[in-house]
Amino acid sequence: MSSTFEALPDEILMIIFQYCGGVYNIFRTFSGLNKRLNSILVDRRLHLFTDFLCMHHSNTNLDYYYNSALFHDVSQQLLSLTKTENDKKLRQCFQSLVFFHIKAHANQLKHEFQSNIKHFQSTRLLLTNEETQYVDEELKNSLNKLKICPKSVKNIEKIISLVLKQGARLQYDDNESHEFNLTKSINELLLSKLNSIEYCTRQLINALVQMFKSLIISNPSFLKDHDWFYYDSYGIHFFLCYSIYHINNIHSHKIITSINMQCYQAALDLLLFTIQCLTHSLNDEIWAKIYLLDILNMLNFTNVVTNHEIFIEASQIGILNIVLNEYSFEDKILLDEDFNDTFQRILDNLIENNRIQILLCIYHTNERIRNLFQKSWNNQKYVNIMTKNRTTRQFFHALLNDYLLRTWLISTDLLFILLQKRECKLVKKLLKLSPSLVHQCDNDGNDPLLYVCLNVSGCRQSIVEFLIKMGCDLQRRNSMNQNLIDALRLEKNRKLLRRLIEQKMIQIDDVSNEITTTLFSRLQ
Repeated sequence: MSSTFEALPDEILMIIFQYCGGVYNIFRTFSGLNKRLNSILVDRRLHLFTDFLCMHHSNTNLDYYYNSALFHDVSQQLLSLTKTENDKKLRQCFQSLVFFHIKAHANQLKHEFQSNIKHFQSTRLLLTNEETQYVDEELKNSLNKLKICPKSVKNIEKIISLVLKQGARLQYDDNESHEFNLTKSINELLLSKLNSIEYCTRQLINALVQMFKSLIISNPSFLKDHDWFYYDSYGIHFFLCYSIYHINNIHSHKIITSINMQCYQAALDLLLFTIQCLTHSLNDEIWAKIYLLDILNMLNFTNVVTNHEIFIEASQIGILNIVLNEYSFEDKILLDEDFNDTFQRILDNLIENNRIQILLCIYHTNERIRNLFQKSWNNQKYVNIMTKNRTTRQFFHALLNDYLLRTWLISTDLLFILLQKRECKLVKKLLKLSPSLVHQCDNDGNDPLLYVCLNVSGCRQSIVEFLIKMGCDLQRRNSMNQNLIDALRLEKNRKLLRRLIEQKMIQIDDVSNEITTTLFSRLQ
């Protein structure tokens, strides 16, 4: 018999869901209970997907999102979700929505920048000298008013109109004391509100973002503006990255208790916009290197504790992926000592803090970054880190599940390091994923079975039996002309030899002195 709750019309249930907390918590609570509730949750009329992405219902891109293959695929996965499935699948679905959103928004901003810069330049070319002086002076006066009335949406919209519709341009002065500083203005008017309890309307935040974009379009030189942080000055990219990756106002030392997601979205918007601007305006990759180093240095290795943690963490990965793809990693850049040192340190931190998604994002970027990744990798050190406890072991298993990374790892000495540490479960997983590894040899010509018998101490019966079942060559000889029977007859292996014979794992021919086994089938 259905409950009173389930008897309610779809429209009433949609209203109830809207008062049940954040989008992710709504799905955690109600998804998988039955097919009808699953269907209501993914219903476009409820707008849960776009609410999760902090998109307003009036956004003109909603149709593009809902008609996309990604949205359709996520909807189908969530429709078939059952309550017995764990949280992992749900998180993956919502992370994929964010990755799609960041990529789509970056493409949208690319077209927005190209369209606006073209329109601005053509408009300004049509101005007479008198008209140019007039609109430029008007823009200067409006920016001065902004210092007095920073919340005047009317004045902000006037600034936008002066630039985009009338071709006004504020001259840039390399002197640090010039009247208008874009980076300082973004810090004071927008980023300072990231963790503030001060209420900011969506209209004001959107107007500020459009104003900053228009000023960049009118004069990209403003991207060179700096503001102070402690004893050094930094550019706009630093403060935007800091807000996105540290999720904090640069001048705040308070523990994060709340996040203004509209401000966070605005920071994402501006960072993506500056990337498009620099990609269009500059032919070199220095800007991409600066952005990448800033992001790598700012990666927050502690989990974000907030209702928006999935969106924030996925956004951080999405931004990193975009910058990595903008950066082709020329040889001269890869040889940069500072870059290599930073990359090595970041790789260490990613392993130590179990940041699997960021690590895989970096590795999957392109061949050049993979070469740097492989050059910086230290199997012995990282295996020690990844076998410390249950959590790090789960991280290790996740690495091995990635086909591209595993394909490279099996070409290294990873298997022999795991054998040396007697990591039986990890060895079994690796060999089941890549059975051909049973024929891999170390520098002395030992295959895994010979290696265990000659170089590994302690209880090894289980792993030796497994290697035999996996099809290791029982007659192989190493570079010292030792084979398995030679190894098993060593004093330290007498007990192991006796047990293998008792368990009928092996038989020794007294005449030929060869070892055979009756086990021909490998583990499935």
